[in-house]
Amino acid sequence: MHRSEAAEAAEAAEVYVPAGALPRPRALLLDFAGVILESVERPGWRTRAAELLHRHLADAGHHQPVERLETSLGAGLAALHDWRNAAGRRREPVELTHREIWEDFIASDLPAPARARLAAGGARLLGEVTLLRREYRTRPGIPELLRAAAGAGVRVGVVSNAHAGLVHRALLRDHGLADGVGVEIYSDEVGIRKPHPGMLHLAAGALGVPIGECWFVGDTLDRDVVAGRRAGVGAVLVTRAERTDHPPYPVVERPDVVVDTPEGLLPLLAASVSGSGPASVPDGPTDPSG
Repeated sequence: MHRSEAAEAAEAAEVYVPAGALPRPRALLLDFAGVILESVERPGWRTRAAELLHRHLADAGHHQPVERLETSLGAGLAALHDWRNAAGRRREPVELTHREIWEDFIASDLPAPARARLAAGGARLLGEVTLLRREYRTRPGIPELLRAAAGAGVRVGVVSNAHAGLVHRALLRDHGLADGVGVEIYSDEVGIRKPHPGMLHLAAGALGVPIGECWFVGDTLDRDVVAGRRAGVGAVLVTRAERTDHPPYPVVERPDVVVDTPEGLLPLLAASVSGSGPASVPDGPTDPSG
């Protein structure tokens, strides 16, 4: 199989710098999925989600076969995936409303009364589908990073594209991480989505920290790295996750640092805060395909 231009762009984007070259942060802005938490897809989730939608519709007297709902759900989510990739090329993308997600994507091929009923479920119903679809766990090093930031007086915010930010808020609480976060900015709640730089400006403003004194940590090139550069953050860092090495198209912007897990951020933060000099970071890029 030939390497795609996108994969080659991901490899080219790996730029490592000594920790001493990173400006001391007053705030860490963290992406959610791929940085704070990672997830795996639950086997058989689509049927269970279709059964949930079936019950939700039946409660209002709208009867749709589970099989049809499962087909609609799959088609809608595939279309949403394409839409998100396309939105990443825009300068200032806006987020879809919950009603648009239901009526124009997931339920677009269902009768009007069923579309309206599902749309009325809004973020809550989207959140239930999300939790049926994926199982979440904390990424290595995140609890330690939050404690280190608190100890150093570095504020922390979450900045994430999300169709149901309320689920992200609940997951942070459930994983015991919410107390370490000062602000949470989710695209469905503010109406814009990364790479719109406004997402990061909102978080920095809420924390009372100039954007140039923030580090932004993400896991994607097309959304996170681009957003960080457009916003003018002090440093853009990437924790490698599933999507890091597979951007949907070539991306010109490059991160300052790429680490395998959030554990790799700990020596960078410690060295930057203490001014003790470079941390132990690889001297050059590695092949993401290896």
